Amino acid sequence: MAPGELRAQTTTDTPAVPGPAASSDSAAPDPHATRNRYLLMAAGAVGASTFNQATAMPVQWKRTWYGYGSRLADQVGFAAVEESMRLGLLAAMPWKGVAMTCPGARRSSGHGFFRRVGAAGTCGVVNTLVVRNADGARRPNLPLMGAIVGATALSLTWRPERVDAGKGQMFVVTRVGFVSGSTALKSAYSEFTAR
Repeated sequence: MAPGELRAQTTTDTPAVPGPAASSDSAAPDPHATRNRYLLMAAGAVGASTFNQATAMPVQWKRTWYGYGSRLADQVGFAAVEESMRLGLLAAMPWKGVAMTCPGARRSSGHGFFRRVGAAGTCGVVNTLVVRNADGARRPNLPLMGAIVGATALSLTWRPERVDAGKGQMFVVTRVGFVSGSTALKSAYSEFTAR
């Protein structure tokens, strides 16, 4: 995982209403949205692998086709594990509603650009870290955050950072931060561009 990795993870793109809300993780997902989600994840894996190749991260994987293959396999493996864990945790904890509505971030709000950016950013962060349960109560977004942390820890088993405790810890913190941040950024962008 490196700076510039794209993620396609959000709890929902629809505003919440009081009580439980529908989401993209509901029982009957839109097949086009699912396809687009996985296409975006694939593009993110290729983009992150290319960035990592250009910056030689990690340095133990040389800038060769073999090194690029290792970087791409790392990104694809992380995405597959993260998505599987997220879906499994969602099945165990079906928390689907967004925690915060974002009408102030939308074009129709009539607010200025910077106020909309601030509202979208706040919503992106909150809706990445918090969801609503079936009763409408706010809870930590354990399906998403648990999947990100779990997949990051598992991906450390095949990465060269595993041999150095300090580098391994830095890798985990960095990847969790970038994946969570890019998820929040995608959510904020969705709210900012909504009408």
